[in-house]
Amino acid sequence: MMVRCYGSEFEIPDQLIDKYFKEFDGLPGSGLRENICQIRDSIYEIVDIVEEDPDVLFETEYLKDFMQALAMKQALQNHGILYDA
Repeated sequence: MMVRCYGSEFEIPDQLIDKYFKEFDGLPGSGLRENICQIRDSIYEIVDIVEEDPDVLFETEYLKDFMQALAMKQALQNHGILYDA
């Protein structure tokens, strides 16, 4: 999946999205709202760091975390639990 963000394009491997989709499989309808919120908060924390300082993406560790956060975000979205109704 190609994601355009902060003036750059990132290719998030479908396998990574699928991995998180499977890991999050039990969350929809589980009643684990607090856990879902923690995952979302972690995702947006990483995205916020990159938004504040896009140059951190030149550091391998941040780039890896950012790519994983985008994959998690897509997996939650695919499950329909990224946003509260």
